[in-house]
Amino acid sequence: MSCSVHDVIRLETLGIPTANVGTEAFVDESDAQARALGMPAYTGVWLPHPVAVLMDADIEELARKTVDQVVALLVKRE
Repeated sequence: MSCSVHDVIRLETLGIPTANVGTEAFVDESDAQARALGMPAYTGVWLPHPVAVLMDADIEELARKTVDQVVALLVKRE
């Protein structure tokens, strides 16, 4: 998770909107990395943990439930 946070923070500082998607187990780590990298308000989209055990239909439902959050991060206006 920390590598993806590094990537999104770098892209965000370049003006490229991002949508970091991870599971709730990594919220604290992600927040700590965002603070350390100078963007403490950055947040991603958090899914229930774990997702690896979900069936395809459950993953599709989770995607339907979170797509609006992902789009909102990608089209946000500062």
